[in-house]
Amino acid sequence: MKKIQIIIVAISLATSSVCAQDVIDYYKKINEGKIFASESDFESAIKSYQQAFENFDHVFARDCYNAIELAVLANDTVKLDFFITKAVTQGIRINDLEKSGKLDDYLESAFYKNIKETEDSLALIYNSKINWDLRSEINQMFLEDQSMREKYYNSILFKRNVIRTKWEALNSKQVERLVEITKQYGFPGENLIGLDRNEMHPKVSTTNYSAGMPIVILIHHFSQPNQSYDKLLIEEVRKGNLYNEHFAAICDFEAEFGKDKFENFGYYGLRHQPRVPDKNALNSKREEIGILKFEQLNALNQIKNLTKFWNRLY
Repeated sequence: MKKIQIIIVAISLATSSVCAQDVIDYYKKINEGKIFASESDFESAIKSYQQAFENFDHVFARDCYNAIELAVLANDTVKLDFFITKAVTQGIRINDLEKSGKLDDYLESAFYKNIKETEDSLALIYNSKINWDLRSEINQMFLEDQSMREKYYNSILFKRNVIRTKWEALNSKQVERLVEITKQYGFPGENLIGLDRNEMHPKVSTTNYSAGMPIVILIHHFSQPNQSYDKLLIEEVRKGNLYNEHFAAICDFEAEFGKDKFENFGYYGLRHQPRVPDKNALNSKREEIGILKFEQLNALNQIKNLTKFWNRLY
């Protein structure tokens, strides 16, 4: 009976939202929590995170992990129970959490033992919402991309032009497929294809808690002038299919290396900035898609014991 109750609770966690959500509101609530955290008000921070998780379908594993860290800092075991449960339904495994060492003080607690007993049931929720056929396809695309990249950088200089031509052809074909997938299913982010794991490719870090493979392919594409898909992709941000920081990173590469050959949304200042940046203008753009302003991010980076996912690309 207890396992059935856990499954029902977890399903409600995964589906408790209203229709036609704009996920920018989710980001705003998470950012509210981050700002509280930067002020060392951890109780208010975890309250904001809980509200975000309760009110929106599309949450992100990185936010779940940060919420766990904040609950540990606040020593709030009730919220910690809630956040760990949510994290597992978002693809983070109990072993991943234990390896971090952050839960060492709770390993013998009753609530934690109960979560471990029901982990398989909770993980079914994650597994049931992932398109595993698309995940396999994306894994293969990433494998081919990384294989070509390795050939390029391991070749002597006079052979690189030939390999570059082949790599660009492969990349263009892969981006066309990503656009096709996006139009049919939505962008292949973590809520569609799940989290990247090291066993999927040796260059992937499980603890990035992200779906970075498609982003790598797009960034390779936009490390030179190419047609922009910003209008398509920003809608995927609003739907919760594309992580907002991933979108901003793609835009930064377009702006930095596009040589003004194709119209695009321009810089957001996460990975690249204009030579003379207008921080107010960039802050305004970031706010529109739910990314913290420069000064807010700088304050957040001062918090110890909080994983700085916002400084990672993939």
